[in-house]
Amino acid sequence: MINGSWIEADLAKKEGWSPIIQENYEICIEKVNASNERFEKIADYRETELDIKFQCECRNNPENPKKINCKTKNWFQKFWNNLF
Repeated sequence: MINGSWIEADLAKKEGWSPIIQENYEICIEKVNASNERFEKIADYRETELDIKFQCECRNNPENPKKINCKTKNWFQKFWNNLF
């Protein structure tokens, strides 16, 4: 959030705030889970509310546009993710 508006990290041109492209969806999930667990431990140690949660997202890959590195969610998965 910059000046009250959500801006994509790579458009903000801030160092350290750009997407990291993973080899495939499974690797992304593993790294996201590890990072989220690490941040939860830090928040618990500091006795503060956790306000960061990483997640994987599908993005166009300009270097290899035909490569699909994430799964498409069906309607049930989208509904479930919105609930939780």
